[in-house]
Amino acid sequence: MRISGGFMVTALVAAGFALYLTGRDAGSSIDAVTTVADELREEGVLGRALEVETARRMVTVMEGLLEFPESIPDHVDDLRIMAETAASWAAAAPPASRELHIAVSLRSAAGELRSHALRPSQSFLLRARRRLDQARSSLDGELEGDGVPEPHLVTDGLRDQLQNLEQAQREQQQQVDEALKR
Repeated sequence: MRISGGFMVTALVAAGFALYLTGRDAGSSIDAVTTVADELREEGVLGRALEVETARRMVTVMEGLLEFPESIPDHVDDLRIMAETAASWAAAAPPASRELHIAVSLRSAAGELRSHALRPSQSFLLRARRRLDQARSSLDGELEGDGVPEPHLVTDGLRDQLQNLEQAQREQQQQVDEALKR
């Protein structure tokens, strides 16, 4: 019995040590992903703090454009300004934050609507609708004032940063396409 009791104590100590090391490894991995997400910033964009009411108005305006997609080509300049505004919010937002998610969702929605203006397609409208729904959902959580932050994983912040950079590349291509269309 003494041998099995000693074995149990040794096994418990070993298991505790393994859990401790696993926890340290997970913590350092999370720190590394956070650092990478924070360093993935778009160059040349001046950051500004998210303006919640302006973001809400942007959602409302873009939802109105979705109701009348034939009017979207007449609002390309407005959509470009909305995308630039959202880009500045994304530049100032901390990684894995509601602010970043709202900014990236709005920027992507404006980009999808601009794409629709160039090459009308239902798929652009559906993607814009999905991104606006995401923005509205995050905005509603932002204004509830419940004091409980929406749970965000570090990987969500990394995904948002990557989507923001991808949208920046798309916008450059859209500018060229729009110039050629004129």
